[in-house]
Parts: sequence; C-alpha cells; structure tokens
Amino acid sequence: MKQMKTLVAASLIGLLSACGGGDDNNSVSTGTFNLGVSDAPVEEASEVVLFFSHVVMVPEDGGDAIVFDFAEDEGAPRSVDLLDFQGSNADFIISERELPVGDYRMCMYALNGDGSEELSYVNSKEQGIVPLSIDSQGSCYGTKPDFEDGGRLKLTDERLVSINVGINSFVAEFDLRKGLVDPKNAPGMKIKPNAVRLVNVSEIGTISGTLAQTQFDACEADFSSLLGASEFSHAAYLYAGSRDRTTMGDIAGDQGFPADSALVEPVAVASINPVEVTQEDGTTATELQYEFGFIGEGTYSIGYTCVANADLPDTHETDAEGFAIYQHYTPVEVEANEETVQDLDPIL
Repeated sequence: MKQMKTLVAASLIGLLSACGGGDDNNSVSTGTFNLGVSDAPVEEASEVVLFFSHVVMVPEDGGDAIVFDFAEDEGAPRSVDLLDFQGSNADFIISERELPVGDYRMCMYALNGDGSEELSYVNSKEQGIVPLSIDSQGSCYGTKPDFEDGGRLKLTDERLVSINVGINSFVAEFDLRKGLVDPKNAPGMKIKPNAVRLVNVSEIGTISGTLAQTQFDACEADFSSLLGASEFSHAAYLYAGSRDRTTMGDIAGDQGFPADSALVEPVAVASINPVEVTQEDGTTATELQYEFGFIGEGTYSIGYTCVANADLPDTHETDAEGFAIYQHYTPVEVEANEETVQDLDPIL
C-alpha cells in the first residue's frame, strides 16, 4: 500500500507557524534560526546521551564567527538523549535566535564522557554506563571554542547553511547505526564524525508504514532456513533512487564494498517496532511500525530485512555472514512537507 498524506510534525509546528518579512525598503537583514537534534535508533543501547557545549557558525563571506555557548547561555551544557527523538521528532536546542542573513558553515561540539552520567555517555545493554566521545578535535573552519576534552561534528561541507529573512529551521539528524562504534582498543564508545547530517526542515518529508505480520513471519522462517539465523532484528533500509534488492547493500562503513560491486549503502535505517494503536471501535491492536524522518525530496527505495543485527557498522556483510535484504519496495517518492506511507506487505 502506498499513498501520500499531509505531514504534521508536532515538534515543528510552533517553529514554522510564524512568518518573517521586511519593510518596504527591504531593510530587514536578519533571520530567525532554529536547530534541532534527531536520531535513527540503535538496539544495543537504551540511552545515548550527548552533552552539547557549543554550536559554531562561520560566515562564508569571512565575517566573525557566531558561537552559541550553552554553558554561558543556559548555565550548563545541553544534554540530549538521542534515543528520545526518533523519526520525525526533534529536540530543538537552539530556538528563535536572530542571525544576520547569509551563508554559513556549521559545526557542533560535545563534551567527551568520563564514565559518569555527568558527561556524554551510552547506557549499553551489555556494558552498562560507558563514556561516549567524538574523535575529531579540530576547529570549525578556523574557529574553535575555548573548552577542554570535547569533539567536533562538522554539519556542512560543500553545502552551506543559508539564513534568510523569516524562519530558518534545521535538524542535525544522527544515524547511530552507522556512526556509533565500540572500539576494541579503547574504553567506552565513539560517535564517528560522519554520523550526522544537517537537513533543512522546509525541504523535507517523511516516510512511514507498517510491516505485515505475514511478511514478518515469512522473513524469519526463510532466513532461519537460508541463512541459519536464530536471532532477528527487523528494520527498513532506505536507499537513494529506484533500485531492487540486488544492489541494496549493508552498512559497509570504512571497509566499503569490493571494487566491482554494484551494491550501495543505505542513506538511513529505521527499526520496526510494535506499537499499540486504538482502532475505530475503541479496542487496541499491535502494529509493526517504522518511520524515516527528515528525508529530502526525491525518489527512494526501501529494503526490508529481519537480520539487521548481523549488519555491523564498520564492515561489509553478505549472506555468508548472515545479512541479506529480504524484500524491496520501489519507487518511493518523497515531497517536501508531505508524509509518504509505504507499507511493507508481501509482494507476490
């Protein structure tokens, strides 16, 4: 089943309902800036908490950098449990701040953990509370905040952040399945610098849907037989463009795919979770639901699998290592400010 319906993201209504403008002489030279944080979930942790210390915006025209210092502005670093804000939900850590109009490069800085819950940490299902850190220690295009023991996440590279007159809302979308790693030779866990992308709220839509129970059961039965799987994790993999499962790859990380491979990495991964819903007659039922939030306009494809647990973030896994895409759905069209509904039903 595939349909389109109007997107209403409750977390954004307040930020987008205002309107900006200038006077007849076009004298207005500032815009309102909002920055949110969201995440695609992981299963090996119940909490992934980052303590954000600064956001730095460097004007492309060479002007003075603008530094948001949470300790100075709010009295403490801004802590966010990324797992609390998934799909189209976001925690806006900067709201309604006036900035000069223009193009900027942007970075976020977070304090590295020390093993306590007072700094960045992961509550791992296997290890309990462990420190969380970001390896990159560099400046933001020549500007670095004055603080100790923290990491940098670059949110822009080739594409700049444009602040226009009116409301300008962006979301830093984390993908922890790709970027949260447990290094073998170091304590704690790390977030890779490429684990986050910046999206303009005015240019995005969402994709959501349900997984049919018959598809759920068939995948587990088939992959138990074909791959020898005994543990299962159901997920939807999102790929750019229209493609089938023969080119739908896993999260290959730094290892990448073989030189002659036609496989591509997913642009996002969403867990499929049971959700209690109220039906028209007032009774409740359980649906298996997924959602991709903050997806740019364009054509996509979805791959469904029940062995996402076999997909490791830094290496390429094939069916020999227990990973495969079970079914594909294409094309899936995304339009700005719209929700695309793509149910994961059996394809006969």
